Amino acid sequence: MTFWTHSHQDSPMNGFDTRKPWQTLLLTGVAALALTGCPDDGDDGADGPDGPPGEVSIAIGAAKSLNASITGVSIDEAGMVMVDFDLTNANGVAIAGLESYEALDRIGMGIAKLTTLQKRLRPLPSDGSAEDGSGKGTKSTQWTSYINNLVEPGDVNLGDVVPPPDWDANQGPQIQAGIETGCGIECIETTGNGSYRYTFSMALADYPQITGLDTTYDANLTHRVTMELRRFRGDVKEALVNAGYDFVPASGAEAAPEEARNLVALEQACLRCHSDDYDNSAAHPLILHGGARFALENCTVCHTPYSGDPETGATVDLGSMVHQIHKAEYFMIGFGGNPQDFRELTFPANGNDCQVCHLESEDAPAQASNWYFHRQEACLSCHEKFAPEDWDGTARGLFHNNSFTPFAEGNCAGCHADDTNPLGSSVYHLAKATATEASRTAYGYEIGNGQYDPALNTLTFTLTWPGEMAPELDPNVQAFWVTAAAFDGTEYDLGGVRADDMGSPFGRHKSRIAFDLTTANAVDSVISSVVGEGGITYTVSGIDPLVHDLFNATGQGFLDGKLFVCANAAVTNLDTSALVPVACDSAEARVIEAIVAGNKASFSADGSDVAMRRVVAMEMGCVNCHAEQADFSSAHVGTRGDETYPPDSACGSCHAGTPNTAVFLTDGSCVACHNPHGSAHSNKPFERGFDFKVMIHEIHAGTRSERRTTDLAITYPDSAANCAACHADDQIDLAAMATLPAVVTGTTEYSPAVAACASCHAVTEAANGSAVAHFRQNGGVYAGTLGEYVPAESAETCATCHSAGRSAGYDVVHGLE
Repeated sequence: MTFWTHSHQDSPMNGFDTRKPWQTLLLTGVAALALTGCPDDGDDGADGPDGPPGEVSIAIGAAKSLNASITGVSIDEAGMVMVDFDLTNANGVAIAGLESYEALDRIGMGIAKLTTLQKRLRPLPSDGSAEDGSGKGTKSTQWTSYINNLVEPGDVNLGDVVPPPDWDANQGPQIQAGIETGCGIECIETTGNGSYRYTFSMALADYPQITGLDTTYDANLTHRVTMELRRFRGDVKEALVNAGYDFVPASGAEAAPEEARNLVALEQACLRCHSDDYDNSAAHPLILHGGARFALENCTVCHTPYSGDPETGATVDLGSMVHQIHKAEYFMIGFGGNPQDFRELTFPANGNDCQVCHLESEDAPAQASNWYFHRQEACLSCHEKFAPEDWDGTARGLFHNNSFTPFAEGNCAGCHADDTNPLGSSVYHLAKATATEASRTAYGYEIGNGQYDPALNTLTFTLTWPGEMAPELDPNVQAFWVTAAAFDGTEYDLGGVRADDMGSPFGRHKSRIAFDLTTANAVDSVISSVVGEGGITYTVSGIDPLVHDLFNATGQGFLDGKLFVCANAAVTNLDTSALVPVACDSAEARVIEAIVAGNKASFSADGSDVAMRRVVAMEMGCVNCHAEQADFSSAHVGTRGDETYPPDSACGSCHAGTPNTAVFLTDGSCVACHNPHGSAHSNKPFERGFDFKVMIHEIHAGTRSERRTTDLAITYPDSAANCAACHADDQIDLAAMATLPAVVTGTTEYSPAVAACASCHAVTEAANGSAVAHFRQNGGVYAGTLGEYVPAESAETCATCHSAGRSAGYDVVHGLE
């Protein structure tokens, strides 16, 4: 099976005609003369049969692409492993000459067997022994490599890195699984046109044997062979392939998917966020070990549960290591004694949600649900920090300790998956997600188009509500915030605040009101409701035209909601039936607030649809990293906390954490506040811009001068130049941007395309004076005077050269061709 392919044209050889056209024509004419000029000496006999077609191939040094496919593996009685594989280019043409290609940079071959769990103690005992893996319940199979070494600690080059406390407390010898890399072309022979055989340099039993690690060959077990082949250091697309093959030696057949172990798919999980632009270092591509390994299957034969780092005692088990990296808690010493420090990584989703990576869709790997089963290193990757001082370093010693887990006794199925509880410990890990999903199913609502009456200053809309009682009466509803944001047909305008009036119940921004439906019909409430056959009709009064004058002047815009439902996320005696909405004041339940998003509706004078703002980013671009229905309430509460500005106060209607109503990040909900017009936030400098496009670009590009809620820099896992990560091809329209208003920051402004580009390239003039000069020379406004840029009239000419498809288009200069 092949894990990666490329598409490039190749230099012809062996069967491809390399002559110039005039040479072909000349030779054809000579041949014709030869045929017609011969004297007729009679018939020379019947034509013979056609010969076999010549073999077509390309020399490995001339190929412009490289594909590898392992076609079979055999292991003889002596334990020698022979791997058959084919090399072709992207067009399927055989690649010849590998067996004698002395310029070959690397070929690494690994082999492992799939066994019951091999565990490791922390730190490894002095005799090198490992825990035997005995225990109850369904066992998770793991890879055990045949190639292993016991590695002693080496020199460490910390440099400027400040290591965590007691980082070397567990320093000592550790087992490390590996692959064979030293043999090169000496182990390769050709078996046909583009076909080869690699024979491992020694029998399986001749590799170093380590006490406590069972590397006995068993032909009945599933085995995995992996290959890393790199022609030269440089262009990954032309030079490198990763390939693998799962097989059962006893039958000689390739293993069925259910006989192997693949928990996540690289494309479905990792590459949703990470980049596979392996030749672009600025994209932080997910390629490791000297730029040789990118396929997850190749990672598994080395990052085994029993492998560790001798300098720190840290595990290098793949699952545990990945968990700790994404939790920003991993530190180890890599090759050459250099620290590998991930303590300041920023993970964009909920780190407690296993299903951010462990996806179980129809096309998921066969073992996608294997994360249900207990596994020591995976469990300890999160729970080790809670271990008591007398902990013996094992999962058994931690989870069987009743002072730590008092429910453990008599509740084995809580960790060990069996017929009683096939979900194992994941029944707890999934509890919050399950309760949230149950709440979203039970409370799926729809907001109907609203009507705004400027004479009465009232907004009326109907809510289709699935609950048994209205939101304001339902004990399961914590809050139900609805926003109404005015829209002039081109862009939102949050507007400044009216400092002379603190009495508005909807906040003081001129074009946006926010209200909680749970206060409906309360004493002195400005919200009233009437239940009818079509749903619940709400009338919102008290919209002050002096305070919300832009709202009143526009008279149209959009409605959306953000519902907070209380749910029970507690699992009792493995009973998951209670993971449903519960009363918010429940003393027995583990109450969480599940966020339920709704639709986006319009409001206008007659309740008709309003044309939405042009969608300029893909929602899935955000979801890929931030997960669905992302909640940024905690980020917003950093401006003004709920204690100072409670949700039901004037300022709190916008600045408390709770009523931040954005759930979908590309439908205009965010832009309703984060827009280019002058507002209460226009006093922020450009390098901390409030406008959405400026803010988002600065955050992901790492150019923002200050972040309010953390001092950590964003570790964006892709290139900031990769517009395609967030934008579809037709969503970046520089000509259309010319009709948008300028971005206002204090007493200066920036034309729209300049604002978008400068947020990465020149957040200050001092940072990139030449870029600023380029903006200005081509009609752009950078830190100009207010009113200098007039939409659709001023001469911002960015689109002339930088539209997609032009010679200097943004797609070209950003490498998106």
